[in-house]
Amino acid sequence: AAFAYHGGEFTPRGDAMPKIVDHEQRRTAIVSTFLSLVEQRGLDGATSRALAAELGISNSLLWRYFSDMDALIERAYREVVAHTNARVAQSIDGRTGLAAAYALIDELFPVTTASKAEARVVVEYWGAKARNKNSYVEPHNCWRLKLVDFLTEASAAGEIPADAPVHTLANAVMGIVGNAQIEYAMSGDDHVALAARDLARSVVRLH
Repeated sequence: AAFAYHGGEFTPRGDAMPKIVDHEQRRTAIVSTFLSLVEQRGLDGATSRALAAELGISNSLLWRYFSDMDALIERAYREVVAHTNARVAQSIDGRTGLAAAYALIDELFPVTTASKAEARVVVEYWGAKARNKNSYVEPHNCWRLKLVDFLTEASAAGEIPADAPVHTLANAVMGIVGNAQIEYAMSGDDHVALAARDLARSVVRLH
């Protein structure tokens, strides 16, 4: 049968209608595959050619959905944030005070297979953001605010001192999170992330 090319897809000629491509769905699939590649091969192994090969498309077709690698990284970063938020919501469900603060902290550090891959994407995104000042703003403030709320609860419950500087503590923890992600992305050393997580836990306990 003869085929015609429509919007990145080959469809039969004749009376058959051209296949309608859901571009948003395709972008989501590309990002999901990209994140899987990062998890399996690391960021260096998740090249555009490797991604196109995994998807079974040409390298040029990949760029019909993203303008460049920075745009793909930004979209992947948004997905990472969504995944992290989902894990945080599940971890803190039913918890308050210090227990909720610990649960939140644990989800922000690259200590699992998924979060390690996500840390690499986060750090790469920060590099893209430095190149493009109009890029998406990271949502660390929402996690910082959650942490402030949990530490305020912990203070009221006597789990930490009543006069604990909860905003300062939350800022310190988020600084540790950012440094841990950078150090892990650069070194791949699991001990770095685990030590940073333990440090963050100690900071909120004030000892």
